Formats: sequence, C-alpha cells, structure tokens
Amino acid sequence: MPIGKLAWTIVAMFAFVPGAFAQRNDRNPVENTPTDRALESARLDDIHLAMEDSYATLTQIVVLTPDCVFRGNTSVTRRRNVNKVGITQDLPLIGEFFVDTPRQGELNAANQLGLAYIHDSTLFVDLRSARGSPTTDRSLLSTLANGPTGGQSAAFAPNGAAPPFVGFSIVNRNFQFQVPRANFSAAAHAGTACRKDAMTRLPPLAPLFAQPVGTVHLLNGQLIVLVKPSIVAGY
Repeated sequence: MPIGKLAWTIVAMFAFVPGAFAQRNDRNPVENTPTDRALESARLDDIHLAMEDSYATLTQIVVLTPDCVFRGNTSVTRRRNVNKVGITQDLPLIGEFFVDTPRQGELNAANQLGLAYIHDSTLFVDLRSARGSPTTDRSLLSTLANGPTGGQSAAFAPNGAAPPFVGFSIVNRNFQFQVPRANFSAAAHAGTACRKDAMTRLPPLAPLFAQPVGTVHLLNGQLIVLVKPSIVAGY
C-alpha cells in the first residue's frame, strides 16, 4: 500500500479509538470548527488573541534580549492548528496537515526564557534575567516600539553567543501563529548599541504592567510565546 494511503488509514483508525486524541478542546469546540480548520495555513497580517478576560490585536512585536532589542511586524503570519490527533504528529510530513507543532506539556518551566506583555497593539517579549532599576515611566514602551533603530545589525538570537532562533511564534487557543523570522531586525535602545549585556541596563518591563499575558519558551530552536488559554497548556 502506498505510504500516503497507509498514513490516512492509520489516522482514520485512531480517529475512532477513545483516547486517541492527544490534544482536544472540549471547553470551546467552536474554535475547532470546519471553518477554523479550513484556515489551517491562512496567511494573516495581524494576530488576534483571545485571553481569559480580554482580547488583543497584534501588529508589532518587540523582543528584548540581554544584548539587543529586535522589532518585527506581524505581516504574512501563518496560522496553524495545534488541536490535532496526536498520532499524526509522529508520522512523516504529508502536506500541511502534518506540520510539526507544540504539544501539551512541551512548553514548560524547564525551557522558559522569559515573560510577554501587551501594550496597544505591540507584544513585548522580555528574555532578560538581569535588568536595571525599575521605573513606572511607560514612555519606555513607546521608545522600544517606535524609537530610532540606531542602524544596528545583530543575529536574532537569545544572545550574541547563541545560535539564531529558527522561528518565532505565538500559541493561543487552538492555534500557533508563526511570524517570519525575516520580519525581525535589530533596534537598539536610544543611546546604546547591541553588545554583550547592553540591554540589561534597561528597566524591567514587569512594573509597567498589571500582569504578563504569557510565558516565553525555547523549543527545538523556536522562540514560542504561550498565551493562555491554549490547548497546548491543557485548556
């Protein structure tokens, strides 16, 4: 039997076996309707997040590493469905249905790098473990999002000594929003340059927000922001 037919036969068999689903969302089944599944590989220019008590539309992303600041827009984001039958993630890639996506339990404390926050339509991702003195001056957010770039050049990576990220994405509800890595470019804070620990002098972002919107993880080289509720988080 050709491998394509064999794969689909196995999937069909497990679709009717109780417990075959590694990831399900029974609390909000409307988010895994045929219409949603039809948007499996949809290309988006902004990202719509639905959180437990709020909504957000993202058009920009700012990533702070110890060494540099990176900015990226959300244009040409690709939306994937992470609410899938578990066995399909162990089969060879066959079309878009078998694209590798995070599973429940994979985004955990062991691979967490930082926290994420939202202001206006910008997602702020803070990967710094050491930071400067706290501030309540929210103009810092505007400077990071819209200030001059300083003509910087740096690899989009956790730090200058680490390999570049292989991808960037946001996981929320049943979906993973994959932002092209090429969207990001270095944009050092005013009066600074991208170099070792340069951005640890900037204030922490946490005091500027009531709470973070998500956790940030490094999984198989991908930088992934987990915004709950999410099927990957178990609900």
